Amino acid sequence: MVSPDGRLVMYLQGGGDYSAERKVLNVSRLDARDSWSSYALNMGPLWQFGQAEHSVPAYGWASDSSGIWTGTRENIDSGGTTSSGLQPVLISLQDGSIRNFAPPRHKAGPLDGLMWADGDGLALAYFGARGQSYQPQRHDRHPTFAMIDAKRGVVLDTLPFDVFERLKDAYYIANVNNAAVTRLHDGRMRAVLSALDQWVTWTQGEPPRILPSPYPDREEANNKMSISPDGSRLLVARLRCDEGYDETEKHSSRSRFWPPCKPVETVIAALFDADTGHRVWEVRGTVRRLDFYPNPAISHDGRYALIGLPPDGSNPLLGLISMDDGRILQRFHSPGPGSLNSMGFLEGDSGVWVHSEGVTSLYDLHTGVQ
Repeated sequence: MVSPDGRLVMYLQGGGDYSAERKVLNVSRLDARDSWSSYALNMGPLWQFGQAEHSVPAYGWASDSSGIWTGTRENIDSGGTTSSGLQPVLISLQDGSIRNFAPPRHKAGPLDGLMWADGDGLALAYFGARGQSYQPQRHDRHPTFAMIDAKRGVVLDTLPFDVFERLKDAYYIANVNNAAVTRLHDGRMRAVLSALDQWVTWTQGEPPRILPSPYPDREEANNKMSISPDGSRLLVARLRCDEGYDETEKHSSRSRFWPPCKPVETVIAALFDADTGHRVWEVRGTVRRLDFYPNPAISHDGRYALIGLPPDGSNPLLGLISMDDGRILQRFHSPGPGSLNSMGFLEGDSGVWVHSEGVTSLYDLHTGVQ
């Protein structure tokens, strides 16, 4: 992830495993060599919010790029478990200090999930939802989503898991696929939560809106999503083999990767009205093989978005699209040969950044010059 001012980059070291060991957050200036700083993230499996592969991680830039919001747990063991929940922290990149904030309290259980909504300490959260990540295991019976202010240590609003009809059954957290959250112009938060065959649009201080998911199949659980800054629209990205794989190559011992997809045109991204679930537009393409792709990114003014496109060669392909109608305005390859890790827009929408396995590139948004 590149800082809002475009001067710094951070990436997570330690693998993408959900039940992962300790992870390390590495930070460096983009205009200087050998300027790396490293910070241990003692979060265990709480390092990401949803259960979707490569869901949004529990760290994010401060709004002025001076630090990083994240969380920590006390006395974490090699398996990632501990008796404590998360404690919000702010890492200062000016002097390397770490400021700990008292975690908000809720009767549902300890704080055990974070997704930062802005760069000033507002976050979407879980309480009492991840009992298996504790030692000894917890059995909190009424887990809840929450909106919190980490700076003040307060809970601003809550939403019980039972708002999702099918989350009343066992394995609560395992069925929360993904989420997206933003801070509205009036200072409140708005989130969209995806679980099983439902979406929930939740605005701070208002009743939730329950919507049927347009992608209810379990195979759609790893779809990526991003909410527009004004909270009105939800962008969903999906690269799937909708007609299955080419079975003639599926069991080839020479192939290290998934076999090719049956080449049919399908929806690779779609924009939805966050209040009604109505589909505004869709982007179609032919997916010939699967590859990892990150969450889509929406510009601060809501006019543009970045999505992963079906690869046309060895390097992953990206698209700059119009949020008005889904037109692909520009296609370009990721900067490195490996998987595309993350992408986003710089402060003021002056440019876009792309990070791919150790290589970070910045592009001018209007001219496409690297």
